[in-house]
Amino acid sequence: MLCSHQKMLLKLAKYRHYLSAYHVANILLCASFIVLRTFRPFCSILFPRENPEFPVCKISWGETNILLFLVCILILKNRRRPPFQEYIVTVFTFTKVANVVLFFQADPRLTLGFAVACVVVLVLFPEPPYAGPQNLTYFEGDTLEEELANNPGTTWLVEFYANWSSECLGFARTFAELSVEYHHSRMKFGKVDAGRYPDIAKKFGVDTSPLCKQLPSLVLFQNGKEVSKKPGKNSKGHTVEYKFTREDIVRDFDLNNLYEATKSKAQKKADSKKEEEEKKTR
Repeated sequence: MLCSHQKMLLKLAKYRHYLSAYHVANILLCASFIVLRTFRPFCSILFPRENPEFPVCKISWGETNILLFLVCILILKNRRRPPFQEYIVTVFTFTKVANVVLFFQADPRLTLGFAVACVVVLVLFPEPPYAGPQNLTYFEGDTLEEELANNPGTTWLVEFYANWSSECLGFARTFAELSVEYHHSRMKFGKVDAGRYPDIAKKFGVDTSPLCKQLPSLVLFQNGKEVSKKPGKNSKGHTVEYKFTREDIVRDFDLNNLYEATKSKAQKKADSKKEEEEKKTR
């Protein structure tokens, strides 16, 4: 499990991640309408009309209704408590859509300017990959199959991911933190780039098509064989939606008990090896 030093590193990495250019730029975009609409001199220049529907430097009743509707949408979209990074992306997306409507209602020309700003941010500041502490093995080509065949005594929890998937990017932090907390010599965590190696993903029953919604996929291997996979499929062969939260993964893969069981085996193996070495030295 995690020591105090590792917990501190994870916290620092978390805070540093949310100070990236991607997050700062998107926060500015999301706040742009309210700031420009209510603070001088921006409001008097961009929204000069003085009438009951569009008062200068004040949010109108119609605009308030749109913002309240945005809040309701965000509450409904996040009622299942998704991972925090996924929650942030959802807030950014729907708030920018609301801003498009608000700017268009005030002046279509402002909508064009906002759309250009969104495209610039999208191109220059893409969502950054997780770069904090992790204890992961990245498999390339057939190396996963070779590892499972050569070391069946090691339990592996492997993520199949793709760099183009926003869900995979959002899940990267959670999986990395789990790898730091639960890793030891007989229980390890790995990743396979399914976008780069689709044939390997297919061998393990992972479809890389965006329509199938199987990325990310987590597969648990014990004794060199697959014993569990998320997301699963229903009786019709359709992918069952799965929320990749830390709590769900720990529960569904029984990581706490798995950690203790595999650690006991690792300790027994170490003790046995130590006894053999002592016998040789006698």
